[in-house]
Amino acid sequence: MTKEIFKKILIPQGILAVSDMSADEKKELYQVMQKFGSSENFAYKRFFQDGFVQWEIDGISALKIAFINWLLTEEKIFIEVRQTGEKVIDGEGSIPVFRHFYRIPPKPAEGQSFEEHSFNLNEPGDFWRFLGEIAYRQRFGAFMADRGMKSYVTVSKRFSVDDWKEWESAGIQSVVEYFTDNRQG
Repeated sequence: MTKEIFKKILIPQGILAVSDMSADEKKELYQVMQKFGSSENFAYKRFFQDGFVQWEIDGISALKIAFINWLLTEEKIFIEVRQTGEKVIDGEGSIPVFRHFYRIPPKPAEGQSFEEHSFNLNEPGDFWRFLGEIAYRQRFGAFMADRGMKSYVTVSKRFSVDDWKEWESAGIQSVVEYFTDNRQG
């Protein structure tokens, strides 16, 4: 099994032929998809019948970063990432916390000082709150519609709580890379 076969699935609505994988390879793929929060039936249907849309291929984490980069370059919204001094303790020890900071320009009657705020891409709903503060939710909705999440209501509901399956957050491209890099056979 090579990454070449999976190039078919990494284009929107691209599918694999049933003959592209052996029965054992399909079992391994389904096991990996289950690790990433998918059922076997869902995985079969999407890999071999329906394909994925662009947001599912790229993954939510990458799309949030892509939109932030667009804000930085095209809209010239000031955003920076800083280490906060906070630390998160996990099984490996303590990990420094990084947070996005942004400045909202003052209104003409408010003087010259910028108001600084922060958000954390990994904190559920924080990215959506940030978009509301800079009045870019509709733009983000259009950004996601271009990538296959057509309904603004869906965008609003999903991003306000950030309740994603792991494969949605990571993206099918990352899942496929994990699968091909960690195959048993």
